Amino acid sequence: MFFELFRGNVLRMKPSQASDLEERFENALRNAAMAWRQAVDRRLRHLGMSRASWMTIAAATQARSPLSQSMLADTLAISPASVVQTIDRLVKDGLVKRETSASDRRRKCIVVTDAGVHLCSVMNDEVAALRGQLLAGFELVRLVQLTELLEKLQAPLRRSSGRGLSMRT
Repeated sequence: MFFELFRGNVLRMKPSQASDLEERFENALRNAAMAWRQAVDRRLRHLGMSRASWMTIAAATQARSPLSQSMLADTLAISPASVVQTIDRLVKDGLVKRETSASDRRRKCIVVTDAGVHLCSVMNDEVAALRGQLLAGFELVRLVQLTELLEKLQAPLRRSSGRGLSMRT
């Protein structure tokens, strides 16, 4: 049995099964995130948006102040070269523009144009509809529990900044 009942009717996992569950959790989390992004990709495809494009516009729109290209690459966890290509396409499409930073003339900041803001609003509506469809079959209590678990998991991950965590493959 995967779980055992201990004194006081407390349900606990057998120690030998703990690492299997942890690995299963890691795989489920990674696969769910990937499947979610793929579902968003499919939903936004009719707008002509690739994953790199919609993620770039979303990140630039949500930023409190214009981001430099390198900051945008860090935010999206992609290479600076990839972000430059994506920004080039978005500039060509009139969705973002590059502006010289007030504090450093060598730095170019990415600013979302009015057309980009409008497209981001349309994308947000599309994603909200998709999110509603994907989560409609879940009980509210379970959705709250899962959300709280994932939010709680983020704190030690942010503190560690990748240091001290080992990856199992």
